[in-house]
Amino acid sequence: MPRYFLSLRDGEFLRDDEGQEFASLDAARDTAVRGAREIMAEDVKRGVLSLGDSVEITDENGQRVATVVFRDAIEING
Repeated sequence: MPRYFLSLRDGEFLRDDEGQEFASLDAARDTAVRGAREIMAEDVKRGVLSLGDSVEITDENGQRVATVVFRDAIEING
């Protein structure tokens, strides 16, 4: 299985040095979306929400293959 690295960009860059094995890029993206939602949920509890933060997904060669921007991980109504 391919290894992908999910690094957080939230004003700083928090690099994922270990990575995880995923069946596909879609599976890695799903995990990034869930992680973004969890981070946002905790931020909202503190009264803050940064929709421009993101999770950058890179492959084993260090190439960025996807980016999950927090605003794209949720649906905003209202």
